[in-house]
Amino acid sequence: MTDRAPTAEWQEPQIEQSALRRYVETLRERALLIVAVVLLTTAAAGVYVLTADRVFTAESDLLVTPVSGDDPTFAGLGVIRESNDPTRDVATAARFVTTAAVALRVREELGLRERPRDILERVTAEPLASSNVVTITAEGASASAARDLANAFAEGAVADRTDRFHAQLDHAIDRLRDNVGDSPQQATDSGPESLVGQLARLEVLRGGPDPTLRVAAPADLPEGPSSPRPRRSLAGGLLAGLILGVGGAFALQVLDPRLRRETQLQELYRLPILARIPNVPRSARSGPVPPERLRPSSLEAYRTLRATLVAYRRGRAGPRSILVTSPSPGEGKTTTAINLASSLALAGNRVVLVEADLRRPAVGAALGVSAPRGTGSVLVERVPLEDALVTTKSYGSYLRLLLAGDDVGAVSGWMADRLFLPTSRDLIEQAKQIADYVIVDSPPLTAVIDALPLAQRVDDVLIVVRLGKTHLTRLRQLGELLARHNVTPTGFAVAGAKEPSGGGYYVYGGRPGSSQEAKGRGVFRRSPQSPSPAGDGGSDASPDLRPTPAA
Repeated sequence: MTDRAPTAEWQEPQIEQSALRRYVETLRERALLIVAVVLLTTAAAGVYVLTADRVFTAESDLLVTPVSGDDPTFAGLGVIRESNDPTRDVATAARFVTTAAVALRVREELGLRERPRDILERVTAEPLASSNVVTITAEGASASAARDLANAFAEGAVADRTDRFHAQLDHAIDRLRDNVGDSPQQATDSGPESLVGQLARLEVLRGGPDPTLRVAAPADLPEGPSSPRPRRSLAGGLLAGLILGVGGAFALQVLDPRLRRETQLQELYRLPILARIPNVPRSARSGPVPPERLRPSSLEAYRTLRATLVAYRRGRAGPRSILVTSPSPGEGKTTTAINLASSLALAGNRVVLVEADLRRPAVGAALGVSAPRGTGSVLVERVPLEDALVTTKSYGSYLRLLLAGDDVGAVSGWMADRLFLPTSRDLIEQAKQIADYVIVDSPPLTAVIDALPLAQRVDDVLIVVRLGKTHLTRLRQLGELLARHNVTPTGFAVAGAKEPSGGGYYVYGGRPGSSQEAKGRGVFRRSPQSPSPAGDGGSDASPDLRPTPAA
């Protein structure tokens, strides 16, 4: 291959993409995924709002007043006494609220049928910040049920502590009365520290509730349900969808091994994109697609590829050879080779299309022709190149084909190894002597290395990639293989691009296969008085060419 740029240059990235731009492109590529996830989570939140049972929440407050630890009156009584840590005193009081005894008392008071432990699951008691207040939160199926449950637990906790306090007081009073009766002298002493004085204080306490715990604020009727909250639920679903969608988009971007956008090519190699070829309809994908089954936009893309390849070596005389390959099978390299060759032929050039993919030959089936002897026979010198070439009705002698032939040997590689013979190099030179352009349909070089000798011999190497299918790892492997053997690719043809909006100015108006489009694909015969110079890309509208309708 001649006139190659230094390997180090084309293997360098063409662009250095900023992180912000990369993030934006990732979000744009995965916009459908993000929207789908957001809609799914928002719909799930909506279903939850419509189907979830309504829950009401009410709160009541208990005031905790610990007694002094120095007061002898409460010695031996189970009341809350002051400590060095006030928050611990309030936390202790909070634990007195959610006990099985209080729950049993509430059950009897409200006439509930639930078990005490089930009732406790709907009630919490927590200290209010650093204050001496315990907040009791209760849930219910209705506003009144939540309010009654919160008040019942507040009052039940006070009543339970009061009963326990009274029981301890009764025991202490009985003990003091026995001591007073056993000691006549103590009975006559009425000092504050005497037994009579202590007894009097305990009897006063016996007439009241537990002095350390009382209801500070009963629960009010809730204005509305605490759950579900439509606005909050829908907003939460929307936010969760955005987080999951964006996270999933970046995760897929990291894990996705496929080529998704053209900038990824520019981040890998300093090579131009020569053409953008729209997707072929699935109904037309039964192998390589000939021009007769392409849309007008695809035909225009191959004209663009022809023009860019011609312009790439403008001013350099002589026939040219172009090898078309791809990183992996199924990316459109045979379709590109066929349509590039036909486009050059329509422009009045003599073209030889060489089928070098001897393991999976498909050119003949796509164009509706066959040959008993082909590439393999020429490589082993059974027949001359001229005798192995066949033509098609549509293009006549302007497009001649060197097919794989019927003696290839199916999928075995024994004939493919013949591409490493010296005759493979002579094959390109012989074809250039009888044609203006030699197009070589090569197998994917990362899958099989059969056509590597041809890649080293041709003038240009065109790499065909397909958006959404080409694996970046295979593309890197192909670049390393070519660089290792001193082959500099000419550029990329990107298949799977979006259809041009508005149909395009130069696109024929007829549908694929219509008579109007067939007229645009007519065979052009060169006038004998004005031969096309070798290497000239020609023009479909050249005055030296007269159209003949395709057969």
